[in-house]
Amino acid sequence: MKKSESYMKNIEFTILNIVVILYCVGILVYTTVNYPTLSSGEGWGVVLMVGLFGIGVAIGILDIVLQLLIKNKKVLNGIGIIILTIAALALLS
Repeated sequence: MKKSESYMKNIEFTILNIVVILYCVGILVYTTVNYPTLSSGEGWGVVLMVGLFGIGVAIGILDIVLQLLIKNKKVLNGIGIIILTIAALALLS
């Protein structure tokens, strides 16, 4: 068995995984549907969408690292909810 396969066996779906997947899919759908509006002018709307997608990917990577470090699923989901709350407040401000 390869080393990368053993890491992937430890990865399970958590609250943070599901929300990050929905968030990234939502960003992609919104960008696709509203591309003419986002790219009008200087195109900063598309740059913003790429940045928001990058934030989602970074939180997804953080979740994978947390899954490898924390084995208790209740604690992991609790930390995930705290991370989601902080990320939501940061994006809304």
